[in-house]
Amino acid sequence: MAALAVPWSGQANAAEDGTVAGDKTLGATDIQCGGTVPVTVTLNAETGIAGNPADIELVLDRSGSMQGAPIADLKTAAKSFVDIIDQATDGSLDGVIANGSRVGVTSFAASASADVGLTGDAAAVKSAIDSLSADGNTNHSAAITTAQGQLAGSVPGNAKKMVIMTDGETTTGGDASGAAAAARGAGTEIFAIGLRVTAFENEIKDWTTDPDDEHYFFAPNSSQLQQIFGTIGAAIVVPAATGVQVVDTVGPQFSVSGAAVSKGNVTQSGNQLTWTIDELRTESVTLTFTATHLPAAGGGALAVNPGVAYSDAEAHTVTFPNPSVNVHGCAARIDVEPEHAVNELGTPGQTHTVTAKVTDDFGDPVSGVDVSFAVPSGPNTGAAGSGTTAADGLTGFTYPGTQGLAGLGTDTISGCFTHADGTPRCDDVTKDWVDTTPPVVTCTPTNNPSGGNVPPASNEDGFYLLSATDAVDPNPQVYVRDTNSAAVFGGFPGGTKIKLVQAPGATPSQKAGAGNVDWKITLKGDALVSAKDASGNESQPVRCAVPPPPK
Repeated sequence: MAALAVPWSGQANAAEDGTVAGDKTLGATDIQCGGTVPVTVTLNAETGIAGNPADIELVLDRSGSMQGAPIADLKTAAKSFVDIIDQATDGSLDGVIANGSRVGVTSFAASASADVGLTGDAAAVKSAIDSLSADGNTNHSAAITTAQGQLAGSVPGNAKKMVIMTDGETTTGGDASGAAAAARGAGTEIFAIGLRVTAFENEIKDWTTDPDDEHYFFAPNSSQLQQIFGTIGAAIVVPAATGVQVVDTVGPQFSVSGAAVSKGNVTQSGNQLTWTIDELRTESVTLTFTATHLPAAGGGALAVNPGVAYSDAEAHTVTFPNPSVNVHGCAARIDVEPEHAVNELGTPGQTHTVTAKVTDDFGDPVSGVDVSFAVPSGPNTGAAGSGTTAADGLTGFTYPGTQGLAGLGTDTISGCFTHADGTPRCDDVTKDWVDTTPPVVTCTPTNNPSGGNVPPASNEDGFYLLSATDAVDPNPQVYVRDTNSAAVFGGFPGGTKIKLVQAPGATPSQKAGAGNVDWKITLKGDALVSAKDASGNESQPVRCAVPPPPK
């Protein structure tokens, strides 16, 4: 059932103020990149009477002057008041005056009677009201004393309220001011309604709690009673809040759609939702909407609506939790492996392979991401390729090494993808192309300067062909060392012809040869021949025997 309309402009005691608490929940803890999450913002409100129970005694005039429309209108108005209290105490108009509050009925004419004691049974209270019958004189003193007697026996911690409705001057029992003063002195707050009693107003005002403009109400006719009882009901109940405004600003990583409220109105301006409510009573109300993740914003643990601002006329302070949603599957990082590798360039057809893995903010693989590879520096500058990540987030790139000396050095290999925000995300690794294999050297007997036949195995003339081969360096250098001295000759290119002469007593030397012999080298002993490539790798030496001098 809808909340009862209760106008009220009075002020409540601070101890009886209503309360408002805020909450914010997400309909999912994990979503995919570009997915949606339901959001609920909740206000849990409680009227003052719901949190601070009160005992309320209705003191109702059933004298003869109330016959006809007045008594009928009084019954309607008083029962409406009971409904207000019923609903305010637990948010439900269910016939139960809850959370410790109670209502009782004292009626009066020439005498007063407690028609129903203080109770949480709203139906019993309304039944007592329906049983009223108008007849007899008016005894206000007895009415107030009887009603206060009911309140005096109530729960000590409950607030004490008395609502008097009368339509005439006192005709029996004397002045009621003393009884009213005693009730107020005992802590009872007194409200009063004067029906058509212009001449009697000052005396009624003397009964009520100050200030009069918040506790005394004049009704020119009985049709006004329901509105006045509603006003008094609101003053006792104390709304949880009035003039409520909630401004919910959703983060820029999301768009907003489907905003709806269970009470009040909501307007949207971009990612800002403004929720307004005229009045909150004992109830829970919600703002719901759908937040759709924007892939360009990236993923991770994202707060959907970190800024929720609350305000109301009563200046309540209401805070809200700030839950986040884990957005998976947005490509966030790239890792290229191996971080560093070394390849021997000597073997023809050498290639190098790198593998890129694209992951989201939680380290999980992301498929379907286009990755570009390039070698921006090094001996293989300009090599490039591309691939698309598979379910495991992986894609690879293979490129051949450049052969020869030009292929030596360090390549930088870069793997990149374009983030959804338009910026490149890259990872660089390195590859060293090295040559650690020494050349192969030979020292082969060869023909004489005139190009005659190759001498026999003893090579008594000492003519040799020097040669060297290397997998990387096309021109390794050949060196000749004397076994009996520190002398070293060379480097010579492969294909050099030499004549070796042994002269134990001479100084080792090198001079131009004759004919097709490039050099004549004189040594004290035999020759050790080795080769060295451009990388500094040197072969194991081979021995070339030097023929002894003629005898």
